[in-house]
Amino acid sequence: SSLLWGVPCRSSRVGVMRQAWRFCSSLGSASCRGLPNAQLVRQAALVPTVRHFSDAVPASLVKELRTRTGASMGKCRDALKEESCDLEKAVEWLKKRGVRSMEKRVAESAEALLSLGVLPEAGAIVEVRAETDFVTRSELFQQVILYLAQLVASSPAAVAGGAEALQTLQLEDRPGRPAQLTVGKAMPEALLELGSVLGEKLLLADIHCLAAPPGGVVAGYVHPKQADGMPGTGRMAALISLRASPSEGCDMQRLETTAARLARHIVAGQPQFLSIASVPAETLRKEQEVFREAYLAQLGSRKAGAVDEKVIQKVLDGKTHKFYQENVLACQELIAPQEGKDDTKPMPVSEWLEAEAKSMGLQQILLED
Repeated sequence: SSLLWGVPCRSSRVGVMRQAWRFCSSLGSASCRGLPNAQLVRQAALVPTVRHFSDAVPASLVKELRTRTGASMGKCRDALKEESCDLEKAVEWLKKRGVRSMEKRVAESAEALLSLGVLPEAGAIVEVRAETDFVTRSELFQQVILYLAQLVASSPAAVAGGAEALQTLQLEDRPGRPAQLTVGKAMPEALLELGSVLGEKLLLADIHCLAAPPGGVVAGYVHPKQADGMPGTGRMAALISLRASPSEGCDMQRLETTAARLARHIVAGQPQFLSIASVPAETLRKEQEVFREAYLAQLGSRKAGAVDEKVIQKVLDGKTHKFYQENVLACQELIAPQEGKDDTKPMPVSEWLEAEAKSMGLQQILLED
């Protein structure tokens, strides 16, 4: 048998090589068993051994892998070590390892960011969630969701089919695609792989699409979430479609500008309905019941029993009118400033659209539901 002390007498390192000395001694004979340690050392044979270190990873490869994937320097270095500095295999190693960890992750993705994609034929708003705002504020994350919004807006199947069609929508090689997104992958799978690179679980939370009507346009607006956010990303967004009547000879570019201004108003005013006709009868009935109960409670039990029903109806009419002004787009006062009319009282959206139609030589501009 052999006895290894494990403590080298002398060592040196050149490049990735280190030389160590190993003590070997044969203790098979009875004469050696009783000898002092010093005598054992003198009888031991010194055998040099050489260890090769292959863990040195070129910094250029680490940098290139980080650029391609967005992963941390430590993860890139580990991946290159595991795959013997093979760049392509290192990319796959990062994805596979990250995907496994993302599938096991149970943390809730609470931070959301919206992106807006608008094309002449359709518009789309995409909401993607991450676990922290550190990721949602990153340039890579914002590039990804902007690309997804443009991809959805350019897909007729996605616009018409809704959420179910998006589950199978594959990524295309179109302008704005980050290198970290693989062409041909389905959207949920692509977000899973990207989450493995960013270190957080990403969820495709919601998508809204709106097609441009015949003879009309679609436009949108997204309000920035932070000052350094990329244009087209934010925390609140709106899409609106307008149709000109008649559409022949209409200045579509000017109509699109009108729609964009109206989209800004929608983000600020947050209407719940397009027009009075679109308010559900049940919703209106419940609101009027609340108005009635609040008015009678304000009067008190003694006066409430003697109040005339006509008076109550007049109060309800006034409350209902105020409800329309606050919640119906056509009845809201335009929040977006009007050119050259900063000092005038804001007009309702319906009147503003009538004025815009008249200035454009149109009979009317219609809000498309």
